[in-house]
Formats: sequence, C-alpha cells, structure tokens
Amino acid sequence: MLNELKIVKQLTGADDDRIEVSETGWTSRVYIIDGGKVVFKFPRNAKFREECKHEVAVLKLLKRRQFSLNVPVLNWTTEDNSYFGFYGVEGKPLGEVIDSLSEQQKVEIGTQIGDFIKQLNMIKDYGDMKAQTLDEQAKEYRDWYQKDRDLLKEFFCESELKTIDDFFEKEVPKSMKGVGELVFCHGDLDYNNTLINSKNQVGIIDFGDARLYDRSQDFRGIDDEVLREAMIKAYGDSEVISKAAAETTSKMIDVLNMLYCIEHKDFVGIDNYLKRIKSKILTVVLC
Repeated sequence: MLNELKIVKQLTGADDDRIEVSETGWTSRVYIIDGGKVVFKFPRNAKFREECKHEVAVLKLLKRRQFSLNVPVLNWTTEDNSYFGFYGVEGKPLGEVIDSLSEQQKVEIGTQIGDFIKQLNMIKDYGDMKAQTLDEQAKEYRDWYQKDRDLLKEFFCESELKTIDDFFEKEVPKSMKGVGELVFCHGDLDYNNTLINSKNQVGIIDFGDARLYDRSQDFRGIDDEVLREAMIKAYGDSEVISKAAAETTSKMIDVLNMLYCIEHKDFVGIDNYLKRIKSKILTVVLC
C-alpha cells in the first residue's frame, strides 16, 4: 500500500492531505485525489488484474467518443495492469440527492441518462467484448444470493427467508425479460454510479461491468418512476423495460446490497436495506 501511495504521489504531485484511500471495493483499492478529480485503482491481487484490463479497455473505448454527459477520462496505464488512473467525475451519488429533487429536475436528469444510454448502445467497435444473456444474468444474481444467504439468518425468520428464496428463484427470472439484440451497456448503472453536480449535470462512473447485454440492462437500476420515464422517453422506445421489471430489479439490488453491508459491517447500510426489504418484499410475511 505504501508503494501504491508513492506511485500516486509521483504521477499527480498530490500530497497526503489531498488523497483519500477507499478500501471498500472487493477487487481494487482506490485512491481519490481532490474529491474525485483524479482516481487511481490498484487491483488487490493478480486474480483481479484481468478485471483491471477489462475496465481499461472500456475507458479507452469511451475516450474515443464525445458523450452528452461526464465520464471518466483514462490517463495513466501500465502494461501489466497493476494499476490505472483517470480524471474522474465530480458530484454526489444520485441516491444521496434524489429525495431533494423536484419533478422537473428528475426529468432533466433522466433525459441526460437516457441520451447517454442510447449513445452507449450505438457503439459497435467493441472488439471481442464479452456478452451476458438475460438467463445468465438471472443465474448470476441467484448464485450471488445463495452464496451469502446464511448471513441473513440473523435478520430474518425462516418464513421471511423462504419468501426471499422464492423471489430469487421465481420472480427474478420471470422479470428478466428485455427487447431485441445484445448491445454495449454500462452494466451497473444505478443510484451509486450516477453522480449529480451542483448544476444538476450528470456524470457516470465505474465501467468495470460494461459489456454486451440486453438493452434493458441500464434501465433496471433506476426505479424512480419519473426518472425512468424520462430516461425511456429520451431513449426513444417505450418498450425497452417494463415497470414490473424495474421494481423487481430494485428489490433484488436491495438484498444483494444488504449482504454486502453485512460483510463489511456497515450497520447504517444494514438497517437501511433491512427496512427496504421488509417494506418491498416481505409486506405480508409473518414470522
């Protein structure tokens, strides 16, 4: 870690007071300079360097284009994928500000996001980028849940867990229905990876999951109805995703995020997602 910090300082000229270290990522340690103006990622071990290589390839692809909103701009790379750095995107996560937004502001933000998704989907020169079908996505979500399911036993009774089990086994696959061909997508577009600055301009971060998906993929992580409708209108296809599918995805993300918070002993996050799960999935379940 000391060597990583030395590299960051040498390349940016930043001192300790300007550098924040984030240890929360599963695959990388992140160094944030000046509140996000510059960001460096260091894979935690050799296993995760392949993921680093993929994200670098995506950022190179984005750098060749002009987008209607802000995205990271790659600037530092290494041949062995031991780290990479980019000029970041400033702003607060959409999840932190959404409750304070007016309907008109949501429409403006949703329009920006919808335009961006359309631009992403039009990218064709992605080389041998991997693809993931809807069936594969549904299985992946179920596998993630099953792997850490026992962590939930402290917070839910058996009848509640059975309801969550059924949700992942039945409702998730049923709702994972999209439209048409696989296209290039962000892959993890949600309230955390969408940043809003003081002028309500949008920035999108964290392209580590970008690859080919069903084109409904990037609409699934935003469940606010006003935002989503503005996104779909800007995109230009009212059939891109159903309201039911968006709601199901929101529930699923709540469960997976709660598992993440339990693993990282984030008690505030645990309490938040516990309340959301009980109100959205377990509305009629009694222990």
